[in-house]
Amino acid sequence: MTSYIRHMSPSAAPGAGPRRILVIANETCASPAIVDEVRYRGGDDAVVHVVAPALARSRLEHWLTSDLDRRQQEARERLWASIDALRAAGFSADGTLGDQDPLQALDDAMRVVDPHEVVIATHPPARSNWLERRVVQRARSRYTVPVTHVVVDLEQERAESDGRPPSRPKERPRRMRVFHMSDYDEAMAIRDGGFRDHLGARDSAPGVWVTDRPPAGAAAGDAIVFAVDVPEESVASFEREPDGEARRFLLPAELLNRHGPPVAQDDWSE
Repeated sequence: MTSYIRHMSPSAAPGAGPRRILVIANETCASPAIVDEVRYRGGDDAVVHVVAPALARSRLEHWLTSDLDRRQQEARERLWASIDALRAAGFSADGTLGDQDPLQALDDAMRVVDPHEVVIATHPPARSNWLERRVVQRARSRYTVPVTHVVVDLEQERAESDGRPPSRPKERPRRMRVFHMSDYDEAMAIRDGGFRDHLGARDSAPGVWVTDRPPAGAAAGDAIVFAVDVPEESVASFEREPDGEARRFLLPAELLNRHGPPVAQDDWSE
């Protein structure tokens, strides 16, 4: 369900009046790059509707009401900053607080706004959760209106605003995402203090069992699946017998914590 924080008048018939642009962004929402893209796509008289995904979908956040409240408040602040930036640039702009799943947030907004075009803003590929989950590709196959993807490098923008020279992108080691399924008590412990080594009857060494795919049956019951991105070269020596089609690893908790913090697998943060 989408929470609308400002009213928007019914949209005009297609082709009539200003061009309507629907923008969806999270941490990147107030970037000058988005303002520039809106002007390029819609002209100076574009009408802009911003969607900031915020509502929790993970069991972990539903358990942690304080985290849910904080997350929604932060999303509201980003949304207002984006609206203010677009209005300062001369556009008519308003926005909504949407579902955490960006595609669901877009679906909800599309029913109200009827845009001529959608703009999706993400972090650069190496840091983008939405790109890893193919949000842009899925939106393009889902909607008949044009979908434009804008990459926003916040670190680069901050460096330029401070007058610092552009930094060279660092070469990143090849990474893989590993998954660990937890019950309620363990999920709370991981959230508060990180992973801990366990020694089970079949284990030859202490560690944390993870797989390279979300565990089967994770959607059932009250399970939480945590995900951590780790360098492939650091986990090769910890691989054990596969579990069906999934590769299985017994990783030291210290290694997981070093490359964390873990995120709940149904967390759509961007």
